[in-house]
Amino acid sequence: MDRLEIREKIRGKAAELGFGQIVFLPVQPLPLWEQGIQIRKSMDPDTAGYWEGRGLSHDCRAVMQDARTILAASYPYVPYRYPFSPGKGYYSAHYCAYPKGRNAMAILGTVLSENGYQAITDPPLPMKEIAYRGGLGKFGKNGLIHSEKFGSLMTLHMLLTNADLPTDKTEPGEISDCGNCRLCIGSCPMNAISGNGVVHIKCCLRYYMMSPDRIPIEVREKIGDRILGCEDCQISCPRNRRRYKNAVKAEENQEIFDIRKLLTDYATGMKKHMGPIGDRIGKNYARPRRILSMAAIVAGNSGDPSYIPLLADTLHHPHPPIRAHSAWAIGKLGGKSAERILQAARDGEKDPEVLEEINLALETIKKQM
Repeated sequence: MDRLEIREKIRGKAAELGFGQIVFLPVQPLPLWEQGIQIRKSMDPDTAGYWEGRGLSHDCRAVMQDARTILAASYPYVPYRYPFSPGKGYYSAHYCAYPKGRNAMAILGTVLSENGYQAITDPPLPMKEIAYRGGLGKFGKNGLIHSEKFGSLMTLHMLLTNADLPTDKTEPGEISDCGNCRLCIGSCPMNAISGNGVVHIKCCLRYYMMSPDRIPIEVREKIGDRILGCEDCQISCPRNRRRYKNAVKAEENQEIFDIRKLLTDYATGMKKHMGPIGDRIGKNYARPRRILSMAAIVAGNSGDPSYIPLLADTLHHPHPPIRAHSAWAIGKLGGKSAERILQAARDGEKDPEVLEEINLALETIKKQM
């Protein structure tokens, strides 16, 4: 099979697999990533480790020495209707779509491997910059790539290959077409969007949702019933309006974050939840401690005091942040039983941060009475 036939076979297969668009690009310098990281580090030096930890490179040939072609593709998805059913922690449909798109991209890679070429699926390269250079979309002020057809409701994927395939002529034009629109900036509950395409990562709710550490109280309040992902900036974007209008009910997908089951099973059965979570949204997100922390926070924000006996158990979890979040949640739900539970836990607690949380929770209950 010659190079043109390989490219057309991949293009046809991509359409079958659900990709909205695929583009073939020559290997090229990617300066926007490095420039953007320097801007972020200067604006928020404390996050330098986060960006360096991503391990992304601006040099394709540092990832594959004989790289010749980049295949970039968009995988559109339909958003979930908000909120989920009572007692189910909400998460964005993005997290279900991404592993599907990644697996589909790996299938495209087999076309290359079957013809004797190497291909790396979703290599550690700046995908957003590649998507922009390939004409898949432009940068929004919220830092996301959006297209005219799909808005920002698409996951982005790529293949890096040593196959020297015919490439597409692309003219990406201006890096952003948002003009004077500031809807996403105003909608962010954490004021994380600076307006120049830079998101202050430590102000973003999603940053804390992925953290194993104690989450600040003011952030917990704004998390609400969300387990993973915040879509406020996307919901406000005019380019996504039609797609959110056609949002679908999550059906069985919402069952993976059943708050009552997670809190009930934490001591003996969290592993049985990790399989379905990993299958739906990716194994990287199937982290018991993080999920249990988020479940405690969602329970605290629910206003449902029937969660208190379950939180009384997680208040004795070995991981201090989970104990801290449980204490806060019990205090927020309030009542005499909550007060007794917290007072008993205070007597045996040794961690100073958890003790602080228990005392703050007791003060919260007193103010409610």
